[in-house]
Amino acid sequence: MKVALRTGSWIAAALCWLLLSALAFFILLLMRDRAQLIRDNDNERLLNMLFTSLRSYEDFGSAIEANPVLGERIAGFGIYGDDLRPTYQWGAVPPRFDEKLLEKHGRSGNGRYTIPDKRGKGVKFVLRTGNFPPASPFPPGTGQGGRAKPPPAPQGHGRMTAPGQLPQPGQLTRPAAPLREPGYNWRREGGAGQNRMTIFRQGFGFFNTMFGGKYLYIDIAHPAYWRVITFTAVLFPLSSIIILALVLYIRNLYIRNREYRDRIESQKNLVVLGTAASTLAHEIKNPLLSIRLQTGILQKIYPENGGEELDIINEEVDRLAGLTFRINDYIRDAKGKPQGINCFEILREISQRLCGGNIAASGAPRDKMVFMDPDRLRSVLENLIRNALESGGAKEDVSAAIGENAGRISVTVYDRGKGIAEADMEQVFDPFFTRKSTGTGIGLNICKRFIEAAGGIISLENREGGGVAATIALPKCGG
Repeated sequence: MKVALRTGSWIAAALCWLLLSALAFFILLLMRDRAQLIRDNDNERLLNMLFTSLRSYEDFGSAIEANPVLGERIAGFGIYGDDLRPTYQWGAVPPRFDEKLLEKHGRSGNGRYTIPDKRGKGVKFVLRTGNFPPASPFPPGTGQGGRAKPPPAPQGHGRMTAPGQLPQPGQLTRPAAPLREPGYNWRREGGAGQNRMTIFRQGFGFFNTMFGGKYLYIDIAHPAYWRVITFTAVLFPLSSIIILALVLYIRNLYIRNREYRDRIESQKNLVVLGTAASTLAHEIKNPLLSIRLQTGILQKIYPENGGEELDIINEEVDRLAGLTFRINDYIRDAKGKPQGINCFEILREISQRLCGGNIAASGAPRDKMVFMDPDRLRSVLENLIRNALESGGAKEDVSAAIGENAGRISVTVYDRGKGIAEADMEQVFDPFFTRKSTGTGIGLNICKRFIEAAGGIISLENREGGGVAATIALPKCGG
Protein backbone atom coordinates (compact mmCIF):
# COMPACT_ATOMS: atom_id res chain seq x y z
CA MET A 1 0.00 0.00 0.00
CA LYS A 2 1.41 3.35 -1.02
CA VAL A 3 1.60 5.90 1.79
CA ALA A 4 1.16 9.60 1.01
CA LEU A 5 4.25 11.75 1.29
CA ARG A 6 2.98 13.90 4.16
CA THR A 7 1.55 10.93 6.09
CA GLY A 8 4.77 8.99 5.68
CA SER A 9 6.83 11.98 6.77
CA TRP A 10 4.72 12.33 9.94
CA ILE A 11 5.23 8.64 10.75
CA ALA A 12 8.98 8.91 10.16
CA ALA A 13 9.19 12.08 12.27
CA ALA A 14 7.32 10.42 15.15
CA LEU A 15 9.59 7.37 15.06
CA CYS A 16 12.72 9.52 14.96
CA TRP A 17 11.49 11.59 17.90
CA LEU A 18 10.71 8.46 19.94
CA LEU A 19 14.09 6.87 19.19
CA LEU A 20 16.09 10.03 19.91
CA SER A 21 14.10 10.71 23.08
CA ALA A 22 14.75 7.13 24.23
CA LEU A 23 18.46 7.61 23.54
CA ALA A 24 18.49 10.87 25.51
CA PHE A 25 16.62 9.19 28.37
CA PHE A 26 19.16 6.32 28.39
CA ILE A 27 22.08 8.78 28.49
CA LEU A 28 20.50 10.70 31.36
CA LEU A 29 19.93 7.43 33.24
CA LEU A 30 23.62 6.62 32.82
CA MET A 31 24.49 10.05 34.21
CA ARG A 32 22.27 9.38 37.22
CA ASP A 33 23.79 5.93 37.78
CA ARG A 34 27.28 7.41 37.65
CA ALA A 35 26.30 10.12 40.15
CA GLN A 36 24.83 7.45 42.43
CA LEU A 37 28.02 5.37 42.29
CA ILE A 38 30.09 8.44 43.13
CA ARG A 39 27.69 9.21 45.99
CA ASP A 40 27.93 5.70 47.45
CA ASN A 41 31.71 5.73 47.10
CA ASP A 42 31.83 9.07 48.95
CA ASN A 43 29.72 7.59 51.73
CA GLU A 44 32.17 4.72 52.25
CA ARG A 45 35.18 7.04 52.00
CA LEU A 46 33.76 9.44 54.59
CA LEU A 47 32.85 6.55 56.88
CA ASN A 48 36.40 5.18 56.70
CA MET A 49 37.81 8.67 57.26
CA LEU A 50 35.57 9.09 60.30
CA PHE A 51 36.61 5.83 61.95
CA THR A 52 40.24 6.52 61.12
CA SER A 53 40.01 9.90 62.86
CA LEU A 54 38.88 8.19 66.06
CA ARG A 55 42.49 7.11 66.65
CA SER A 56 43.14 10.60 67.91
CA TYR A 57 39.79 11.58 69.45
CA GLU A 58 37.48 10.20 72.10
CA ASP A 59 34.17 10.53 70.27
CA PHE A 60 32.73 11.00 66.80
CA GLY A 61 31.76 14.64 67.31
CA SER A 62 35.33 15.64 68.14
CA ALA A 63 36.64 13.72 65.13
CA ILE A 64 34.12 15.38 62.81
CA GLU A 65 34.80 18.90 64.09
CA ALA A 66 38.56 18.47 63.84
CA ASN A 67 38.52 17.25 60.22
CA PRO A 68 37.61 20.00 57.67
CA VAL A 69 36.30 17.49 55.13
CA LEU A 70 34.12 15.69 57.66
CA GLY A 71 32.92 18.96 59.16
CA GLU A 72 31.84 20.20 55.73
CA ARG A 73 30.13 17.01 54.58
CA ILE A 74 28.57 15.57 57.75
CA ALA A 75 25.61 17.49 59.14
CA GLY A 76 24.54 15.03 61.80
CA PHE A 77 25.66 11.81 63.48
CA GLY A 78 23.69 9.60 65.83
CA ILE A 79 23.59 6.15 67.41
CA TYR A 80 20.11 4.76 68.06
CA GLY A 81 19.34 1.99 70.50
CA ASP A 82 16.64 -0.67 70.43
CA ASP A 83 14.07 1.90 71.54
CA LEU A 84 14.98 3.92 68.40
CA ARG A 85 16.07 6.89 70.49
CA PRO A 86 19.59 8.32 70.25
CA THR A 87 22.15 7.02 72.75
CA TYR A 88 24.69 9.37 71.17
CA GLN A 89 24.11 12.32 68.89
CA TRP A 90 26.04 15.12 67.27
CA GLY A 91 24.59 17.81 65.02
CA ALA A 92 21.06 17.66 63.64
CA VAL A 93 19.57 14.18 64.01
CA PRO A 94 15.93 13.05 64.41
CA PRO A 95 14.78 12.62 68.04
CA ARG A 96 13.44 9.21 67.07
CA PHE A 97 14.56 6.95 64.24
CA ASP A 98 11.84 6.06 61.73
CA GLU A 99 12.34 2.46 60.61
CA LYS A 100 9.67 2.88 57.92
CA LEU A 101 12.24 4.80 55.89
CA LEU A 102 14.27 1.60 55.56
CA GLU A 103 11.30 -0.24 54.07
CA LYS A 104 11.10 2.26 51.20
CA HIS A 105 14.78 1.94 50.28
CA GLY A 106 16.52 -1.32 49.49
CA ARG A 107 19.61 -2.31 51.42
CA SER A 108 22.82 -1.93 49.41
CA GLY A 109 24.69 -4.60 51.38
CA ASN A 110 26.47 -5.06 54.73
CA GLY A 111 23.53 -3.48 56.49
CA ARG A 112 23.89 -0.14 54.69
CA TYR A 113 20.92 2.02 53.68
CA THR A 114 21.09 5.20 51.57
CA ILE A 115 18.02 7.42 51.93
CA PRO A 116 17.99 10.42 49.55
CA ASP A 117 16.97 13.75 51.08
CA LYS A 118 16.11 16.10 48.24
CA ARG A 119 15.03 18.90 50.54
CA GLY A 120 18.29 18.88 52.49
CA LYS A 121 20.46 18.23 49.38
CA GLY A 122 22.04 15.25 51.10
CA VAL A 123 21.50 11.59 51.98
CA LYS A 124 20.80 9.76 55.21
CA PHE A 125 23.41 7.02 55.50
CA VAL A 126 22.21 4.31 57.92
CA LEU A 127 24.14 1.24 59.11
CA ARG A 128 23.05 -1.62 61.28
CA THR A 129 25.67 -1.82 64.02
CA GLY A 130 25.14 -5.57 64.35
CA ASN A 131 27.26 -6.00 61.24
CA PHE A 132 30.34 -4.63 63.05
CA PRO A 133 32.78 -6.77 65.09
CA PRO A 134 32.13 -6.98 68.86
CA ALA A 135 33.41 -4.21 71.08
CA SER A 136 35.75 -6.37 73.17
CA PRO A 137 37.72 -9.22 71.55
CA PHE A 138 38.30 -11.04 74.86
CA PRO A 139 35.85 -13.28 76.67
CA PRO A 140 35.03 -11.83 80.07
CA GLY A 141 36.47 -13.50 83.19
CA THR A 142 39.53 -15.07 81.55
CA GLY A 143 42.07 -13.17 83.71
CA GLN A 144 42.62 -12.51 87.45
CA GLY A 145 39.94 -10.55 89.19
CA GLY A 146 37.49 -11.22 86.37
CA ARG A 147 39.43 -9.08 83.88
CA ALA A 148 40.26 -10.28 80.41
CA LYS A 149 43.78 -11.54 80.05
CA PRO A 150 45.54 -10.39 76.91
CA PRO A 151 46.46 -13.25 74.56
CA PRO A 152 49.95 -13.83 73.23
CA ALA A 153 51.24 -11.30 70.71
CA PRO A 154 51.10 -12.45 67.08
CA GLN A 155 54.39 -13.81 65.72
CA GLY A 156 55.77 -13.20 62.24
CA HIS A 157 53.82 -11.52 59.42
CA GLY A 158 51.08 -10.43 61.81
CA ARG A 159 49.62 -13.92 62.46
CA MET A 160 48.22 -14.71 65.93
CA THR A 161 49.76 -17.52 67.94
CA ALA A 162 46.31 -18.41 69.31
CA PRO A 163 43.92 -18.35 66.33
CA GLY A 164 40.30 -17.64 67.09
CA GLN A 165 40.90 -15.44 70.13
CA LEU A 166 41.64 -12.16 68.33
CA PRO A 167 40.22 -10.57 65.15
CA GLN A 168 42.52 -9.79 62.27
CA PRO A 169 44.56 -6.60 62.64
CA GLY A 170 42.80 -3.49 61.32
CA GLN A 171 39.27 -4.56 62.28
CA LEU A 172 39.27 -2.52 65.51
CA THR A 173 39.83 1.19 65.89
CA ARG A 174 41.70 2.80 68.74
CA PRO A 175 40.94 6.21 70.29
CA ALA A 176 44.06 7.95 71.56
CA ALA A 177 42.68 9.07 74.90
CA PRO A 178 41.71 6.36 77.42
CA LEU A 179 38.00 5.74 77.93
CA ARG A 180 36.17 4.64 81.02
CA GLU A 181 36.18 0.88 80.47
CA PRO A 182 39.48 -0.82 79.68
CA GLY A 183 39.93 -3.23 76.79
CA TYR A 184 42.59 -4.41 74.42
CA ASN A 185 43.54 -3.79 70.83
CA TRP A 186 46.50 -4.31 68.52
CA ARG A 187 49.07 -1.79 67.26
CA ARG A 188 51.97 -2.37 64.86
CA GLU A 189 55.39 -1.16 65.97
CA GLY A 190 58.91 -1.44 64.75
CA GLY A 191 60.99 -0.11 61.90
CA ALA A 192 61.64 -1.33 58.41
CA GLY A 193 61.64 -5.09 58.01
CA GLN A 194 59.89 -5.62 61.37
CA ASN A 195 56.34 -6.86 61.78
CA ARG A 196 56.02 -7.14 65.52
CA MET A 197 52.65 -6.59 67.19
CA THR A 198 52.36 -5.26 70.70
CA ILE A 199 49.32 -5.13 72.91
CA PHE A 200 48.17 -1.81 74.15
CA ARG A 201 45.46 -1.19 76.66
CA GLN A 202 42.71 1.33 75.79
CA GLY A 203 39.14 2.10 76.87
CA PHE A 204 36.22 0.47 75.11
CA GLY A 205 33.33 2.26 76.80
CA PHE A 206 32.46 4.43 73.80
CA PHE A 207 32.66 1.46 71.43
CA ASN A 208 30.46 -0.58 73.73
CA THR A 209 27.93 2.23 73.49
CA MET A 210 28.14 2.22 69.67
CA PHE A 211 28.00 -1.53 69.19
CA GLY A 212 25.27 -1.82 71.79
CA GLY A 213 23.05 0.39 69.59
CA LYS A 214 20.88 -0.72 66.70
CA TYR A 215 21.50 1.91 64.00
CA LEU A 216 24.33 4.23 63.09
CA TYR A 217 22.88 7.35 61.45
CA ILE A 218 24.94 9.84 59.40
CA ASP A 219 23.50 12.85 57.54
CA ILE A 220 25.91 13.48 54.64
CA ALA A 221 25.70 16.48 52.30
CA HIS A 222 25.87 15.60 48.58
CA PRO A 223 25.39 18.84 46.60
CA ALA A 224 27.11 17.49 43.48
CA TYR A 225 24.83 14.45 43.41
CA TRP A 226 21.68 16.55 43.69
CA ARG A 227 22.94 18.95 41.02
CA VAL A 228 23.15 16.01 38.62
CA ILE A 229 19.68 14.77 39.63
CA THR A 230 18.15 18.23 39.14
CA PHE A 231 20.02 18.75 35.87
CA THR A 232 18.81 15.45 34.40
CA ALA A 233 15.25 16.03 35.62
CA VAL A 234 15.15 19.37 33.81
CA LEU A 235 17.15 18.26 30.80
CA PHE A 236 14.97 15.29 29.81
CA PRO A 237 11.76 17.22 28.98
CA LEU A 238 13.84 20.06 27.56
CA SER A 239 15.81 17.68 25.34
CA SER A 240 12.57 16.02 24.21
CA ILE A 241 11.18 19.41 23.17
CA ILE A 242 14.42 20.34 21.39
CA ILE A 243 14.51 16.97 19.61
CA LEU A 244 10.86 17.37 18.59
CA ALA A 245 11.50 20.87 17.23
CA LEU A 246 14.57 19.63 15.34
CA VAL A 247 12.69 16.65 13.88
CA LEU A 248 9.80 18.86 12.77
CA TYR A 249 12.22 21.36 11.26
CA ILE A 250 13.99 18.59 9.29
CA ARG A 251 10.62 17.18 8.22
CA ASN A 252 9.50 20.57 6.94
CA LEU A 253 12.78 20.96 5.06
CA TYR A 254 12.30 17.53 3.52
CA ILE A 255 8.68 18.24 2.52
CA ARG A 256 9.64 21.61 1.08
CA ASN A 257 12.52 20.07 -0.83
CA ARG A 258 10.26 17.39 -2.26
CA GLU A 259 7.66 19.98 -3.23
CA TYR A 260 10.32 22.12 -4.91
CA ARG A 261 11.60 19.11 -6.82
CA ASP A 262 8.07 18.16 -7.88
CA ARG A 263 7.42 21.75 -8.88
CA ILE A 264 10.60 21.87 -10.93
CA GLU A 265 9.62 18.64 -12.67
CA SER A 266 6.14 20.04 -13.28
CA GLN A 267 7.58 23.25 -14.66
CA LYS A 268 9.84 21.26 -16.96
CA ASN A 269 6.81 19.37 -18.21
CA LEU A 270 4.90 22.64 -18.59
CA VAL A 271 7.75 24.12 -20.62
CA VAL A 272 7.69 21.14 -22.95
CA LEU A 273 3.88 21.18 -23.06
CA GLY A 274 3.83 24.94 -23.57
CA THR A 275 6.28 24.79 -26.43
CA ALA A 276 4.32 22.02 -28.09
CA ALA A 277 0.98 23.75 -27.43
CA SER A 278 2.24 27.07 -28.76
CA THR A 279 3.49 25.43 -31.93
CA LEU A 280 0.28 23.44 -32.30
CA ALA A 281 -1.94 26.47 -31.72
CA HIS A 282 -0.01 28.45 -34.30
CA GLU A 283 -0.27 25.63 -36.82
CA ILE A 284 -4.01 25.21 -36.19
CA LYS A 285 -4.78 28.91 -36.30
CA ASN A 286 -3.68 29.38 -39.92
CA PRO A 287 -5.87 26.56 -41.36
CA LEU A 288 -8.81 27.81 -39.31
CA LEU A 289 -8.47 31.25 -40.82
CA SER A 290 -8.41 29.72 -44.28
CA ILE A 291 -11.51 27.63 -43.53
CA ARG A 292 -13.33 30.64 -42.15
CA LEU A 293 -12.39 32.67 -45.21
CA GLN A 294 -13.61 29.96 -47.58
CA THR A 295 -16.93 29.57 -45.75
CA GLY A 296 -17.42 33.32 -46.02
CA ILE A 297 -16.80 33.17 -49.76
CA LEU A 298 -19.23 30.26 -50.17
CA GLN A 299 -21.92 32.12 -48.23
CA LYS A 300 -21.55 35.10 -50.60
CA ILE A 301 -21.51 32.95 -53.76
CA TYR A 302 -24.33 30.63 -52.70
CA PRO A 303 -26.36 32.55 -50.17
CA GLU A 304 -29.39 30.29 -50.62
CA ASN A 305 -27.66 26.88 -50.61
CA GLY A 306 -25.89 25.09 -47.74
CA GLY A 307 -26.43 27.83 -45.22
CA GLU A 308 -27.08 25.42 -42.33
CA GLU A 309 -24.02 23.33 -43.10
CA LEU A 310 -21.83 26.40 -43.38
CA ASP A 311 -23.10 27.63 -40.02
CA ILE A 312 -22.06 24.33 -38.41
CA ILE A 313 -18.62 24.65 -39.98
CA ASN A 314 -18.28 28.21 -38.66
CA GLU A 315 -19.31 27.14 -35.13
CA GLU A 316 -16.71 24.39 -35.08
CA VAL A 317 -14.09 26.78 -36.41
CA ASP A 318 -14.96 29.26 -33.67
CA ARG A 319 -14.74 26.51 -31.04
CA LEU A 320 -11.30 25.43 -32.25
CA ALA A 321 -10.16 29.06 -32.39
CA GLY A 322 -11.35 29.57 -28.82
CA LEU A 323 -9.46 26.48 -27.75
CA THR A 324 -6.24 27.78 -29.29
CA PHE A 325 -6.70 31.11 -27.50
CA ARG A 326 -7.22 29.34 -24.18
CA ILE A 327 -4.13 27.24 -24.69
CA ASN A 328 -2.21 30.44 -25.29
CA ASP A 329 -3.66 31.82 -22.05
CA TYR A 330 -2.62 28.65 -20.22
CA ILE A 331 1.01 28.79 -21.25
CA ARG A 332 1.66 32.52 -21.09
CA ASP A 333 2.91 34.48 -18.07
CA ALA A 334 0.18 34.47 -15.44
CA LYS A 335 1.07 37.81 -13.85
CA GLY A 336 1.30 39.94 -17.00
CA LYS A 337 1.55 43.73 -16.49
CA PRO A 338 -0.66 44.59 -13.51
CA GLN A 339 -2.12 48.07 -13.19
CA GLY A 340 -5.09 49.80 -11.62
CA ILE A 341 -8.29 48.85 -13.43
CA ASN A 342 -12.01 49.48 -12.82
CA CYS A 343 -13.59 46.06 -12.35
CA PHE A 344 -17.12 47.41 -12.94
CA GLU A 345 -16.19 48.63 -16.44
CA ILE A 346 -14.55 45.30 -17.32
CA LEU A 347 -17.59 43.37 -16.05
CA ARG A 348 -20.02 45.59 -18.01
CA GLU A 349 -17.97 45.30 -21.20
CA ILE A 350 -17.82 41.47 -21.10
CA SER A 351 -21.44 40.94 -20.01
CA GLN A 352 -22.65 43.26 -22.80
CA ARG A 353 -20.78 41.14 -25.33
CA LEU A 354 -21.74 37.70 -23.95
CA CYS A 355 -25.14 38.30 -22.35
CA GLY A 356 -26.45 41.23 -24.35
CA GLY A 357 -26.65 43.46 -21.28
CA ASN A 358 -25.01 44.47 -18.01
CA ILE A 359 -25.44 41.65 -15.46
CA ALA A 360 -24.07 43.68 -12.52
CA ALA A 361 -26.59 44.43 -9.78
CA SER A 362 -28.23 47.82 -10.00
CA GLY A 363 -26.62 49.03 -6.77
CA ALA A 364 -23.13 47.74 -7.58
CA PRO A 365 -20.36 50.30 -6.89
CA ARG A 366 -18.81 51.73 -10.02
CA ASP A 367 -15.49 53.03 -8.66
CA LYS A 368 -13.82 49.90 -7.30
CA MET A 369 -10.27 49.65 -8.64
CA VAL A 370 -8.20 46.46 -8.54
CA PHE A 371 -4.51 45.89 -9.29
CA MET A 372 -4.22 43.32 -12.08
CA ASP A 373 -3.34 42.90 -15.72
CA PRO A 374 -6.44 44.02 -17.72
CA ASP A 375 -6.22 41.19 -20.27
CA ARG A 376 -5.93 38.59 -17.50
CA LEU A 377 -8.95 40.03 -15.68
CA ARG A 378 -10.98 40.02 -18.92
CA SER A 379 -10.02 36.38 -19.50
CA VAL A 380 -11.08 35.42 -15.95
CA LEU A 381 -14.46 37.18 -16.04
CA GLU A 382 -15.16 35.85 -19.53
CA ASN A 383 -14.51 32.28 -18.35
CA LEU A 384 -16.75 32.68 -15.31
CA ILE A 385 -19.62 34.22 -17.29
CA ARG A 386 -19.35 31.58 -20.04
CA ASN A 387 -19.49 28.84 -17.37
CA ALA A 388 -22.58 30.48 -15.88
CA LEU A 389 -24.26 30.61 -19.31
CA GLU A 390 -23.38 26.94 -19.97
CA SER A 391 -24.47 25.73 -16.51
CA GLY A 392 -27.91 24.64 -17.68
CA GLY A 393 -29.86 27.48 -16.11
CA ALA A 394 -31.75 30.32 -17.74
CA LYS A 395 -29.75 33.14 -19.26
CA GLU A 396 -31.77 35.68 -17.30
CA ASP A 397 -30.66 34.12 -14.02
CA VAL A 398 -27.01 34.97 -14.65
CA SER A 399 -26.06 37.96 -12.50
CA ALA A 400 -23.04 39.52 -10.79
CA ALA A 401 -22.25 41.53 -7.66
CA ILE A 402 -19.30 43.71 -6.63
CA GLY A 403 -18.25 44.20 -3.00
CA GLU A 404 -15.36 45.07 -0.74
CA ASN A 405 -14.05 43.29 2.37
CA ALA A 406 -10.76 43.51 4.32
CA GLY A 407 -8.97 45.54 1.65
CA ARG A 408 -10.06 43.27 -1.22
CA ILE A 409 -12.52 43.89 -4.04
CA SER A 410 -14.73 40.90 -4.78
CA VAL A 411 -16.67 40.08 -7.96
CA THR A 412 -19.21 37.24 -7.78
CA VAL A 413 -20.97 35.67 -10.78
CA TYR A 414 -24.22 33.80 -10.03
CA ASP A 415 -26.20 31.24 -12.00
CA ARG A 416 -29.12 28.86 -11.42
CA GLY A 417 -27.72 25.83 -13.21
CA LYS A 418 -27.11 22.25 -12.07
CA GLY A 419 -24.35 23.16 -9.63
CA ILE A 420 -21.19 21.19 -8.92
CA ALA A 421 -21.14 17.70 -7.41
CA GLU A 422 -19.51 17.57 -3.99
CA ALA A 423 -17.10 14.89 -5.20
CA ASP A 424 -15.89 17.26 -7.95
CA MET A 425 -15.37 20.33 -5.75
CA GLU A 426 -11.70 19.54 -5.10
CA GLN A 427 -10.98 18.87 -8.79
CA VAL A 428 -12.69 21.72 -10.58
CA PHE A 429 -9.46 23.75 -10.70
CA ASP A 430 -7.34 20.85 -11.99
CA PRO A 431 -6.14 21.28 -15.58
CA PHE A 432 -8.17 19.39 -18.21
CA PHE A 433 -10.84 18.31 -15.71
CA THR A 434 -14.39 18.81 -17.00
CA ARG A 435 -17.84 17.19 -16.92
CA LYS A 436 -19.06 19.01 -20.04
CA SER A 437 -19.01 17.21 -23.38
CA THR A 438 -17.76 20.33 -25.18
CA GLY A 439 -15.47 21.69 -22.45
CA THR A 440 -11.68 21.80 -22.50
CA GLY A 441 -11.16 21.64 -18.73
CA ILE A 442 -8.56 24.42 -18.59
CA GLY A 443 -10.77 27.48 -18.14
CA LEU A 444 -11.01 27.42 -14.32
CA ASN A 445 -7.37 26.44 -14.02
CA ILE A 446 -6.42 29.52 -16.07
CA CYS A 447 -8.65 31.66 -13.83
CA LYS A 448 -6.99 30.28 -10.71
CA ARG A 449 -3.48 30.90 -12.09
CA PHE A 450 -4.25 34.48 -13.12
CA ILE A 451 -6.04 35.39 -9.87
CA GLU A 452 -3.38 33.88 -7.58
CA ALA A 453 -0.60 35.54 -9.62
CA ALA A 454 -2.31 38.86 -8.87
CA GLY A 455 -2.39 38.07 -5.13
CA GLY A 456 -6.09 37.18 -5.03
CA ILE A 457 -8.22 34.14 -4.35
CA ILE A 458 -10.99 32.34 -6.26
CA SER A 459 -13.71 30.09 -4.87
CA LEU A 460 -16.80 28.21 -6.04
CA GLU A 461 -19.85 27.47 -3.89
CA ASN A 462 -23.14 25.77 -4.60
CA ARG A 463 -26.11 28.07 -4.00
CA GLU A 464 -29.14 27.15 -1.99
CA GLY A 465 -31.90 26.41 -4.45
CA GLY A 466 -29.49 25.40 -7.22
CA GLY A 467 -26.69 27.02 -9.13
CA VAL A 468 -23.16 28.19 -8.34
CA ALA A 469 -21.60 31.37 -6.95
CA ALA A 470 -18.11 31.94 -8.43
CA THR A 471 -16.18 34.62 -6.49
CA ILE A 472 -12.84 36.29 -7.13
CA ALA A 473 -11.24 38.59 -4.55
CA LEU A 474 -8.43 40.87 -5.70
CA PRO A 475 -6.20 43.38 -3.87
CA LYS A 476 -7.59 46.87 -3.88
CA CYS A 477 -5.58 49.26 -5.98
CA GLY A 478 -3.50 51.36 -3.60
CA GLY A 479 -4.76 49.30 -0.62
